[in-house]
Amino acid sequence: MRVALYSRVSTADQAVHGLSIEAQNHALDEWAKDFTVVDHYSDMGVSARSPASKRPELQRMLRDCEAGKIDLIAFTKLDRFFRNIKEYYKVEDVLERNNVAWRAIQEDYETVTASGRLKVNLMLSIAQDEADRTSERVKAVFQRKREKGLATTGSVPVGVKIVDGHYVPSEDAATARHIFETYIATRSLPETGRRCGYSPNGIKHLLHDKVYLTSGTIDRATWDTVQNILETRSQRHVRSDRVYIFTGLLFCPHCGSRMSTFRVTGYTYYRCQRHYYSDCPGQTCSEKNVEKYLLDHLMDCVEKYNISVRRKEKKVDLAALKRKQNKLTDLYMDDLIDKAKYEIEYKAIQAKIEEAELIRKPIDKHEVQSLMDSYAEWSPAARKTFWSYLIKSITPRGNEFEVVLTYT
Repeated sequence: MRVALYSRVSTADQAVHGLSIEAQNHALDEWAKDFTVVDHYSDMGVSARSPASKRPELQRMLRDCEAGKIDLIAFTKLDRFFRNIKEYYKVEDVLERNNVAWRAIQEDYETVTASGRLKVNLMLSIAQDEADRTSERVKAVFQRKREKGLATTGSVPVGVKIVDGHYVPSEDAATARHIFETYIATRSLPETGRRCGYSPNGIKHLLHDKVYLTSGTIDRATWDTVQNILETRSQRHVRSDRVYIFTGLLFCPHCGSRMSTFRVTGYTYYRCQRHYYSDCPGQTCSEKNVEKYLLDHLMDCVEKYNISVRRKEKKVDLAALKRKQNKLTDLYMDDLIDKAKYEIEYKAIQAKIEEAELIRKPIDKHEVQSLMDSYAEWSPAARKTFWSYLIKSITPRGNEFEVVLTYT
């Protein structure tokens, strides 16, 4: 019989369980002494939860199955083959079409009888759950390591090295300090990259790497200064005369896509760009016209919104929903329900809470009117903030606009 020997290990397995490809292959070779071994197929550093398409050696083995080279696949344990039920059945379909069987040499499984298939399903479910829990444990271990300043990976940026499991400054720490000092002086990623021999994205990645602070390569004052510059530049506002008041709020009435902005001789317009490459006839409107319509009709829109809210009002016991949510969390923490069930039910309750809170909050017409009284004095940025807070969408309809309000 022609046998394919399959082994797999992920980073998590290596870290938590001490498994290895060598140990699996040794056990498989011992077991297959009386068979004709077609080849060893070893996926290293690949999770059993990964899609089959992301496991190169598994794919190579399946191609050999389809070529008629394999009669039986052997692996040490079922969780070395799969921990994902959906992906397992995708591969099982390929094996069945090509009359290829499989066997876990250290476990007792078969898929001929209904009870055998049930056992495989149960064990795959358990393995899938264990994979999720292992992932959570590994993440927790890495987080604790980071908090203690311990290395979590063998990869380090320029200016840092690992000594006895800790990040410390390396012999070229001066290079890292020069990068930080250059950025403070220039406040420019491209210019810093040009002077230091890196791409702008490379410089940005280095400046955000907390290993520099953990290792002591960069002092706290320098680190904070650089982070403040990065944050300021990422959140900086464009000049007030270039603020587009209704950015993200206008939608094309024909294709429903969000309209983009452009300026012509000092005036701002919004247009649908899909007509350049689709059958959409397109739509263009002036920012002035949109603003004038809203100023003239906003209070009518508010009144219509409040009427619709009153019609939808329901007596919802928010306190009871939140108690139910807390009880659900307690059940999950006590391991009385699994993570999947917890997430589904928690999100369902949260959706009810959010819907109830939204319905219970009509728009205060007096508050809106008092704000509108000083609208003419606002900067473009302030006007943009106001409309973004109040409006969900604006759709041109001939000479008018369909306005959908949101108030949270």
